[in-house]
Amino acid sequence: MANKNESVLWLSTGDRVFLGVVAPLVGGTLGFFLPSLASWVTTLAWIPFQGPFELVATWSSWWAQYVLAAVGVVLGAAFVAFALYESLRVVVAESGFRVTRDGETAEFHRSEAATVFVDGKELVVLDSSSRQVVRAPIEEKAQAVERVFTSHGYSFTDGDPYENLYQRWVSGTPLLPAEINAVMRAREKALEKKSRSDASELRVELDRLGIVVRDRKNKQYWRPLVRA
Repeated sequence: MANKNESVLWLSTGDRVFLGVVAPLVGGTLGFFLPSLASWVTTLAWIPFQGPFELVATWSSWWAQYVLAAVGVVLGAAFVAFALYESLRVVVAESGFRVTRDGETAEFHRSEAATVFVDGKELVVLDSSSRQVVRAPIEEKAQAVERVFTSHGYSFTDGDPYENLYQRWVSGTPLLPAEINAVMRAREKALEKKSRSDASELRVELDRLGIVVRDRKNKQYWRPLVRA
């Protein structure tokens, strides 16, 4: 829990309560009425794979409905837990900030945040060399992010200050060394496979090599580091 000198960017308490109530309720309701729904589907000859629906339609006894309702509630609760686990949580203080996602927390000193902005739906924090210290999806709106960071004295900009430096990466481009092109190709494959962890690790490697990369619909755009 954040102390009084910290601000938290995350899903609001209302959103978390809403998710925690609605998802299990919807799951339980669907589970309870699943046999009836399956029985109705079996009357629609145009729907393929009727076998599974015919099987579920036979689970019409009262106890089966309550068992399915309980399973639905558990699945709904699991969905909520996963959504909260995956969502980005940022705790900001004057001395620094910490970012938690997928159960992992990274802490950053105030000096590591030269510029903060929101790029689309991603929170981006750049250091004094324009390296991406943080780039991750955030649920909060840009106005809320700006309010929190500026209230603790951070520099917030309206959009990427290096927007005009980005260019789309093309495999084998002579503008980049072979080593960087190889990493970009590996990252392209990670994006195609939707391997977020691999893509993030390769982004860090590109930072080390002096290249900043961002994605637009699975296409990579790059720019060089700009040292202050």
